[in-house]
Amino acid sequence: MPQCSPKRRYTSFRGLHNVKIIGITYYDGSESVVLKSDSSMTVNRKPLFVPEAISDLQALPCVVLRVSRLGRYIAPRFASRYYDALAAGMDYFGADNLREARAAGKPWTEAVAFEGSLAIGSWQPAINGQWSLSRGEQVINRGEWTPAEEILNSAVARASELLTVRQGDLIYVALNAQPWQLQPNDLIRCTDGEKELLYCKIK
Repeated sequence: MPQCSPKRRYTSFRGLHNVKIIGITYYDGSESVVLKSDSSMTVNRKPLFVPEAISDLQALPCVVLRVSRLGRYIAPRFASRYYDALAAGMDYFGADNLREARAAGKPWTEAVAFEGSLAIGSWQPAINGQWSLSRGEQVINRGEWTPAEEILNSAVARASELLTVRQGDLIYVALNAQPWQLQPNDLIRCTDGEKELLYCKIK
């Protein structure tokens, strides 16, 4: 993994520029590119309040990269120079809304880019995540992901093909996996040993 530094803190994303959040996902077996606004962010330990329009909330664990410099058409072999920290993340989406939008050829915004649709944990130099989804005292789902550097670098390269990335932008990567179906009061955690990387409750 690249030696990223989590020490640089952005207390206000809006203070830099209109932050872009670019998602590269593979959960349906093919690559999808998703754009979210900064209002899509749910910071660590803040709950997700599910919009009334979302009836079938699902989620995928992901890794979020924090862009540290300006770039466009970045070659994968240089991509690690363009982000300085990683965070565990959870990409929320309305599965029914997404299926309907795809079938009708409509934009996916309502399904994938609603307010709070990307939970972002604390910034780390590297992630060896142990994921869990709990209902009450019972853990009903577990996962583990140490993202390969080539996967992250490929995502940065792909994002920079579409848009110029700037300091403070975020790129998140969700791999092909079975989404977690969520319910009110579910609790999502990601830890690295005893260190908490992400904590989010569904409201």
